[in-house]
Amino acid sequence: MSIRLKLKLFIASLFLAAIGNAIFSFKLEGYGEEKLKWVNHTHQVIIETELFLSALKDTETGQRGYLLTNDTSYLEPYYSGVINAKNQFEKLKTLTIDNSIQQNRLNSLAQSLKLKFSELAGTIELQNNKQDNKALEIVKQNRGKKYMDDIRHLLNQFIKTEMLLLEKRKGDFRENRAQITTLITVEIMFFIFLSILTLQFLNKNLFTPLHDLLISTRKIEKGENLEITDIVQKDEMGYLLSSFFKMSEIVNERTEQLEYKANHDELTNLPNRVKLFDEILNYINNSKKTNTKMAVLFLDLNKFKTLNDSMGHDAGDAMLIETANRLSHAIRSDDIVFRTGGDEFIAIIQNFANKSQIEKIVLNILSAFESPMIIKGKTIKISISIGVAIAPDNSINPDELIKMSDIAMYESKSHIDTPINFFDQSMLKRSSD
Repeated sequence: MSIRLKLKLFIASLFLAAIGNAIFSFKLEGYGEEKLKWVNHTHQVIIETELFLSALKDTETGQRGYLLTNDTSYLEPYYSGVINAKNQFEKLKTLTIDNSIQQNRLNSLAQSLKLKFSELAGTIELQNNKQDNKALEIVKQNRGKKYMDDIRHLLNQFIKTEMLLLEKRKGDFRENRAQITTLITVEIMFFIFLSILTLQFLNKNLFTPLHDLLISTRKIEKGENLEITDIVQKDEMGYLLSSFFKMSEIVNERTEQLEYKANHDELTNLPNRVKLFDEILNYINNSKKTNTKMAVLFLDLNKFKTLNDSMGHDAGDAMLIETANRLSHAIRSDDIVFRTGGDEFIAIIQNFANKSQIEKIVLNILSAFESPMIIKGKTIKISISIGVAIAPDNSINPDELIKMSDIAMYESKSHIDTPINFFDQSMLKRSSD
């Protein structure tokens, strides 16, 4: 067999092996992109669920504010909340169209949602017709709370299912990434092996015969052909490695960004409502172990809507960001602040022994808002109303603590000279009168 024929057969075998590896790598990377797509999809479902909860909160806030104050400005968040909640619900239906279990939950949730909206609309209509006593009587019957409890229970199951699905899909994606890493390692070893064979083949069948025949040739004396082949092999492998690790870094960064976005408010970077109830429950359990108390602080900006309407949303956003910064610096390092929607914030305070200690913390928060801020060249005073509920004194149920602190906050709003109010049972009677 001639040297030329041997060389052609050898190059053909290398070419076929390289094509086979390339096809397998392409298929594996395509499979990995599909896995990443499902990870992103599940993240999107969780984000839309959080937006749905926020919209429901706006409807309740608007209704409650209107019934308590008869101020029609509260109807704006109510109506926008109803529209947004319905839109987010339809998005969830579309995003989970391929999941029969989640579709069944959403169908069940739709019934409670319909009843909840009907109850809210009924009380609004009665208030519009000056029948506030009948509206409050409907509120006292607590049907709206039952509907909301049913909705929250179904949404908790819905989110837990998505979280489990997210972990599974992330696991599948990590497994795929491990397979790609293994493939790259095998390819490195494979190409090293081929490089050795190529060098041996060329040295035996090409360079040695040429060196013997053309001993006087400068090119053969320096062995430039062999050196060029070696460099090409290294460059190809270096390109494959750098491309894979670059892709891996991009995927990791994007996954972390999605996880952060799902659990944090985009404007202020504070934690959002997704893990609020879990954090409150953790703080309650810790307080039991340490025989201490914990508190939920419901904080609301005063006259925020007026600022938003008069100076624009940019000014409103600037005030929310500044509020978040001041709250974060006013609390202790072991405590945490959430933005729950609109101009409302919730702070969770732990590890204090008596009411006087929490009073000092709340006063420290108020002092953080004594200095005004400058917005569009204007000096603006930031004023907040704070409601406080304490565990175990008031309750050990996260949902009840939030509602109690909310009621106490509205009590503060009703009395401008008292920006702080601690919840007591008498507020329940006043809020229903």
